[in-house]
Amino acid sequence: MKRLLALTFLMVMCALPVNAHSALVSSVPAADATVVDFPMEVVLNFSEGLMIVGDENPNKVEVFDSNGALVSGGTVVKGASIAAPVGIVGNGAFSVKYRVVSKDGHVVEGSYRFNVESPIAVSSPMPISAPVEPAEDGSNLLVRIAVLAALGAGIFISLRKANS
Repeated sequence: MKRLLALTFLMVMCALPVNAHSALVSSVPAADATVVDFPMEVVLNFSEGLMIVGDENPNKVEVFDSNGALVSGGTVVKGASIAAPVGIVGNGAFSVKYRVVSKDGHVVEGSYRFNVESPIAVSSPMPISAPVEPAEDGSNLLVRIAVLAALGAGIFISLRKANS
């Protein structure tokens, strides 16, 4: 009976972190939108937090102009949001490509387009600034695995002692 209870508890604990996958909830500029002001950054909001592993940021947002030139800078992750500064200097179609890792360890990839139709002409490119906010630390898949392994080892040892 103890083994059945321990096994059930362990299975429930393993299933909890992966019960849902992150999804793109909103973006600025929005998908298929036409904006009249030059955006200074692109912000994507997801349904759950994004993973940061130490100082490493496995998440990426890139913005390309209609010629395929990269117009975005480094990304900043804060909770369930990721932002990238952009240096958009003219009108046209832009594509946003993203690849993020949610806190449950699942990779979410996608892309969308938006248009800029501004009456203001910019004569020289705007510099792309580096991210100024540090990446937010949070729990990640490795921590969850380590906790589950320790929990499983503790249950196994206690059951072995009970049977001896």
